[in-house]
Amino acid sequence: MIRPNHTYSFVGKLDLWPDAASLVKCYQPIIGLQAFALYHYLCVTNDQGAGRFRFSQILNHLNFGTQSLEQALDVLTAMKLLTIYQEGEDFVLALQAPLSSQVFLENELYRALLSKKIGESAVEQMRISLPSVQDNISKSFSDVFQLDGQLEPLRQPASRFDIEAFKQMMARHNLWFQDEQTDTIALFHLAEQENWTWLEAYQLARQTAVEQKISIKRIQEKLRAEKSESLAERTFSPAEQSIIRESKALKPLDFLTAIKDSKKAAVIASEKNCLKEMAALGLLDEVINVIVLYTFNKVDSANLNEKYALKLGNDFSYQEIRSAEAAVEALREGNRKSTSKKRETAQNQATNVPSWSNPDYKEETTEEDLAQLEKIQQEILAKLEKGE
Repeated sequence: MIRPNHTYSFVGKLDLWPDAASLVKCYQPIIGLQAFALYHYLCVTNDQGAGRFRFSQILNHLNFGTQSLEQALDVLTAMKLLTIYQEGEDFVLALQAPLSSQVFLENELYRALLSKKIGESAVEQMRISLPSVQDNISKSFSDVFQLDGQLEPLRQPASRFDIEAFKQMMARHNLWFQDEQTDTIALFHLAEQENWTWLEAYQLARQTAVEQKISIKRIQEKLRAEKSESLAERTFSPAEQSIIRESKALKPLDFLTAIKDSKKAAVIASEKNCLKEMAALGLLDEVINVIVLYTFNKVDSANLNEKYALKLGNDFSYQEIRSAEAAVEALREGNRKSTSKKRETAQNQATNVPSWSNPDYKEETTEEDLAQLEKIQQEILAKLEKGE
């Protein structure tokens, strides 16, 4: 945390002349006026490491608060206009020149950020129309310099996340963005955070897509599931192990179809919509499958009780249930405690009103429940083995 009495200096022998046009047209709408003013102040006061200054000077000159200064510094570092090094309570600042307007607009992430601020049409008007690539006769470095000159070819490190390759694969598999600008920014963020290649990002995006549309929320849930404490070592009964195994093997629609086939029934449109709504909550396929199977066990019907399934889905979303193991454990252990609402539910069970219809109903998995789940599971497995 930066305090007013902390000191900073500039990196020596680092002088630069910022591209004013690019700063105003490209950077300022994204970084905001405070970060814009701070960058100019630092450029003007850059003494190339000759002296040390207190941050209080910036606060006084720009009329900033400490939090505003920290936020502005964070924004400049995120946009690669500044690098900050800390040495105890002292800081060293390395200013970086902004990209030219053309290079800036060729960056997919930056262009998407700018489009969100000023609109796509305004961004398109800023772009320079260059001749066709085929007309470019410029020589590359290796075409001109020889190895005996002790010069290595200078190549910019390629970005691991290639958005164009990502989009080509989307077109091949008929995937779509929900919101291209927002999703592009999120994908760049996640790819940099997780050090993904574009292919690694695409494989996870395709795996978690909903109705052929990229779901950033479900990608994040999948990441959290992979990083969360593993439940694999916990003890599950044979019935629970069977549920977990099959829940991970099938897509929700295929899983529901197998259950309905075992009941000699067909999947109806409202049941498909129910699966879509649970996916929209960010629930992963394996969690949805556990909910579906558990719902059929609690409600003896050939049709999915959609209201009850969505209630469980909302509960699991709130509880951040991200795996079949966690879902089974939540159903088994999550409602053991005795509460006044449970006692009221127990009283209602004496009537003809089914317990699951009570909005305050607390589900508790008994040994009989697990036995019934195992029976349904065996029917599904038998159906799949027959190829039906």
